[in-house]
Amino acid sequence: MLNLVCNIEIEQQPTKDYPNRSKKFTFDFVTEVEINSTWANLSDTGKIIVPQKLYFKDANGELYSWDGKNIGGGYNTDPIILRGDKIIIDLGYFYFDVEVNSYTTKTNRVFQGYVSAVLSNRPMEIQLMDNMWKLSQISAPNKQWKNYSLESMVKELLKGTDYDYNTNGSTSIITPPIITQNQTVAEVLEMLRKYYRVESWFRNNTLHSAFVTYFPNEAIKHNFKFQHNIVNNNLIYQRKDDLVIGVNVYSVQKFSTGTTKRGTPKKSTQRLAQFALWERGLLRFYNEKPLGFNGEIRTLNLYGTNKKELQTLAENNMYRILYDGFKGTFTTFGLPYVKHGDSVKLQDAIMPDRDGTYKVKGVRYLFGQGGFRQEITIDLRLDDIPIEKQNKGF
Repeated sequence: MLNLVCNIEIEQQPTKDYPNRSKKFTFDFVTEVEINSTWANLSDTGKIIVPQKLYFKDANGELYSWDGKNIGGGYNTDPIILRGDKIIIDLGYFYFDVEVNSYTTKTNRVFQGYVSAVLSNRPMEIQLMDNMWKLSQISAPNKQWKNYSLESMVKELLKGTDYDYNTNGSTSIITPPIITQNQTVAEVLEMLRKYYRVESWFRNNTLHSAFVTYFPNEAIKHNFKFQHNIVNNNLIYQRKDDLVIGVNVYSVQKFSTGTTKRGTPKKSTQRLAQFALWERGLLRFYNEKPLGFNGEIRTLNLYGTNKKELQTLAENNMYRILYDGFKGTFTTFGLPYVKHGDSVKLQDAIMPDRDGTYKVKGVRYLFGQGGFRQEITIDLRLDDIPIEKQNKGF
């Protein structure tokens, strides 16, 4: 039998109004936890819902309750919990492990970050954001980032923080140069995503910023069976030769066009666009959507300098959209623990010809009275992607 285990630690952070806040609290009961984790968003977000009369322990083992206490600030006394406090969430099970013939506790760290808001609901709701919350409070330098590689730019943006970084070894020069003015570090990372296809996200205290979304050296492979550990699913199996899909392929670039009379930088934006039509095994390109096309349309953001390169990049990246296999989500238990970027092999004893291995785009962790579940979103099928490409990241 699996018994739920929850360990939550909140570390107070001093502020200008409350400079003496420095306590740590832990508790092992919660009404609900929901965490949304994916590389497709700049940050992991979530919430926990706790009873108003919950008791918890400080670092010395002394019991506290926040019922009737200052929650969220606004009073003369130090608040027990406040926006900007650090929070760690470990979830898992206590169970009898037949392999070692004893009871064991298995937990995984599903969230590490900050309290982004405290809502005075009953029961109380605490909203969360990972370490990107901290970068949204830090100002980026006002400058032109000329002749900067992605790695050197990220290194400078994180200067003065405790965060490490991983750019997958990229030495690519950011071209055209970026100009930042009165922006936070998080806003600059969002700019890199929007205009240069650089995805950024945190894994614990390491910021990943790269032209790839999947780091091969970090992926763990998991096996799931439809008649075993897949609780339910919203998966659809499709064959690419049966598909009729329109793809808006575009690249947006910002570049400097000099300065104004006052000496401030002038920026211009160039947008290159093509409409790619995939119809029953054939890929054709148009300047715009053909008249009469009413089918499904998807968007493919690429980085190119002319339309010919844009077409080549589009063809090279169609494997993300077009493949024989499943698309959608499936739900499993809290173990094995799955992270975005991992690989999952889906097996079906009834229809084994549909077996395949997929990358995980995102995971929604749900924990509470209904148990511990992981809702996993798959992205693309690995079976037809050359191993050389997988080993480089993509």
